[in-house]
Amino acid sequence: MSSSVPTFIVGTGRCGSTMLSNMLREHPQVLSLSEFFGLVGEGGKVPEAFAPESMDGRRFWSIVASTTAPLLNFALRNRLPVPEYLYDCDAPAARFSSQTGVPAILVTTLPHLTEDCDALFSVLEKEVTAWPAAMIGEHYRHLFGWLAQHFGKRLWVERSGGFLSFAHHLLAMFPDARLVHIVRDGRDTALSMRDHRGFRLTYAMISLEQYLGVNPLLSNDRSQLDRVPAELRPFLPERFDADAFRAFELPLQMFGALWSQWIDEGLKLLDAIPADRLLTLRYEDFFVDPKGQLDTLAAFLGDELVDEDWSARCAATVRRPKSSWRDVPAEEARDLTEACRPGFDLLREAGVHYGI
Repeated sequence: MSSSVPTFIVGTGRCGSTMLSNMLREHPQVLSLSEFFGLVGEGGKVPEAFAPESMDGRRFWSIVASTTAPLLNFALRNRLPVPEYLYDCDAPAARFSSQTGVPAILVTTLPHLTEDCDALFSVLEKEVTAWPAAMIGEHYRHLFGWLAQHFGKRLWVERSGGFLSFAHHLLAMFPDARLVHIVRDGRDTALSMRDHRGFRLTYAMISLEQYLGVNPLLSNDRSQLDRVPAELRPFLPERFDADAFRAFELPLQMFGALWSQWIDEGLKLLDAIPADRLLTLRYEDFFVDPKGQLDTLAAFLGDELVDEDWSARCAATVRRPKSSWRDVPAEEARDLTEACRPGFDLLREAGVHYGI
């Protein structure tokens, strides 16, 4: 395959895509773009991130460097660390803080590539804002290509956690794209989602919105406050209680049902992709034959990308997760399995088996 073909890693979130992104960062010829579209499109900005009209470089930069992502900034202001957020607001020389907001491209994407991310941000700002008008997809290709050249890489691979159900936007903008779909047992995915601050915070805000009728991070309208259950009121932005948030018990089967929904939506999108442009990897197989899985991934990217030294080094870093759905109480495990069953059935039809 040509090294110029856009490549994206997609999954449901908490499925191993971060692991792949970190491993690809170590490849001598691959530029690993982590959490780019997930953060540029955060807070309902997916339509803007995939805008259909032409724009100049200054407007394009305002999209990828936006500091108004509501969930991200709320997490930063309330000292709720999310592992994927790599920018250090507390560094002595940090250009941005939790109060100013952190530009979308600087939250994870640039720190994933270099420790001197503020300097790279400044160089990019000067470069990109001078670009002439073009469709936003061409701007993205230009940006990613510029970064690949800057770091001496042959091709780029973008990965955003939980972006499986948004793959149609990627395919519409990059019709020649190839996708790497990483899959994990839905029960372990659900367990990881429940324990992840980002997913927990998302659940809390979505739940509040269902009762308030507005996004509580974007609107001060509290006219429907009396509809909000007592257990959710500590999560209102104006009275957020971090201790209550950490102690809040979330139903595991709810995340199992969410996983099944995303698998359903995602597989419908992936079904239309030619077989030679789609690679499906199981997270669990990395614990059985990590080097073999990495060699398969490299060959999919291009025969010239197969690198025995890289795959051996990265394979040695693979560690099994500490938690497992098998450790939860029996009744809860049964409910979780049933919530995940629709997703498992769909995966089996697609040739991915989990033996339930």
